[in-house]
Amino acid sequence: MNRLQAVISATNGVFGDFLARSGNGLAIDFGLRDDHGAPVGLNRAELTSTYPRAGGDIAIFLHGLCCDERIWNAGNAPDADAGSFPVRLAREQGWTALRIRYNSGRHISENGEAFAGLLDALLANWPVKPRRIAVIGHSMGGLIARSAGHHGLERGARWTHLVSHLICLGSPHHGAPLERFGHAATRLLDLIDITRPLAVAINARSAGIKDLRHGSLRHDDWNAHDPDLVSGDTRRPVQVLPNARHCAVGAMLGESTVDPRSRLIGDGLVLPDSAAGQHPHASLCVPFAAADTVLLPALHHLRLVRDERVYGLIAHWLAA
Repeated sequence: MNRLQAVISATNGVFGDFLARSGNGLAIDFGLRDDHGAPVGLNRAELTSTYPRAGGDIAIFLHGLCCDERIWNAGNAPDADAGSFPVRLAREQGWTALRIRYNSGRHISENGEAFAGLLDALLANWPVKPRRIAVIGHSMGGLIARSAGHHGLERGARWTHLVSHLICLGSPHHGAPLERFGHAATRLLDLIDITRPLAVAINARSAGIKDLRHGSLRHDDWNAHDPDLVSGDTRRPVQVLPNARHCAVGAMLGESTVDPRSRLIGDGLVLPDSAAGQHPHASLCVPFAAADTVLLPALHHLRLVRDERVYGLIAHWLAA
């Protein structure tokens, strides 16, 4: 079953927007999942039953592209999850850890809006009075968290003032080079008759993947633009959660930022400047304080969710 779910999650990442539009049963709904991967309803009775030790401090974990909530598991052994980030935070600091599963092929802004709606219902029905909310997002998950904050602030959602921490792990805030390469390759292949069918196949990749060209977080970043045309960065700034400590952890395959591996391919998927939220235009910079921005050497993108150094940083920030 785990292998089948992994295939379904990956398929949603690549073709999830089509699956959702066509009503395909393989399309994943945005929602909470328990420790066994079962969906959790957002009514008070089911939340109380699933989280009998629910507290006022809630830590929510968001996976990245083509993954699901099992990415946070510490290994494959039956007791391996005891060392996972969510379980350790609950055990060591008393946070109630929640895991999300979502269709990562949908637009980031659509998933952000869905996450904002989930937080509305969660706050209304949580078994005890919520005190703090921390959101930990890996890769695309960090972008969805930022998009949700913008949606929530636009309509004055109460939960936006309860978010105390937003921690992004390897999130491509200003895009990922692999998607930009895919976009460029598609345009080149489309110029020649014999390679045009290949261009059509590559261009069938999901809206979520295409959003990673620049890191688009708002509906109006894409709904007035053709994502398949050669164009520049059309993003507009997003609103920032007012009480949240914004923290970023990035990774590099090299030993430093000047290492050619770090400069050219970053952690294998995301470049250091993008993970750190840095941008030439100040309005697009993510407000990570220098002290809350860490780039770890000799670490791959997918290892960010299990590395002991990363957990140490999360635990330090959430204990403060």
